[in-house]
Amino acid sequence: MDFIENNGDQLGGGEFDETSSSTERLTLREDSRSRARTRIIQGALVALASSGLDATIEEVAEAAGVSRRTVFRHFPSHGELIAASINQGLSVLGNHMPQPPPPGTDIQQWLSDAVVILHTGVRELLGRAFWDIHIDRPGTPSEVVAAIDDIAIQRKRFANELASCTWVALGGEGDVPGWVVDTFSVQVSGFATNALPQYSAQETGRLSARILWIVLTEAIEEAKH
Repeated sequence: MDFIENNGDQLGGGEFDETSSSTERLTLREDSRSRARTRIIQGALVALASSGLDATIEEVAEAAGVSRRTVFRHFPSHGELIAASINQGLSVLGNHMPQPPPPGTDIQQWLSDAVVILHTGVRELLGRAFWDIHIDRPGTPSEVVAAIDDIAIQRKRFANELASCTWVALGGEGDVPGWVVDTFSVQVSGFATNALPQYSAQETGRLSARILWIVLTEAIEEAKH
């Protein structure tokens, strides 16, 4: 599953009509600019996964298949580019959050599939950059710091949504216990993804899902007493 290649903006193309209005011409230029920006961000995600936050503009340009000048035309600073890429990665992961399972769904399999998707996304979208965002890096641009701070917020949101969906699907009453949400937060984080480097993201996801299933079933039983 290639998150970077399969999640770019799908923008329409077409032949330029010399008789089109100035407004239509502007729209075509805007579309071209949007496509170029999307391509650069995809290249930045590839470079971040490979080189971490130290990914250079040259690496981004090579991964995106554009010139260094084109990168700077869309992103005046390295910090702005990195922040935009981190935010895009979070958006892609958010788009892959599963919908609540319909009646009759095999909940254990649904949970396993969902956790595998999240681990795969973390590994492909963050890669080496995961470690960089969790260490003190003096001089990190403020916009990058803000984007990094948002990662923890979004991880908590993902964990809460996934835990709540599963809790309700299993017949849990009331709010899902906080300790269960915290367990989800750990097991769907990049810390779990990278804890066993000899495992693939899929293997790690299935292992995390098994742990979460045990936690959930015990919490459901505990809530009955």
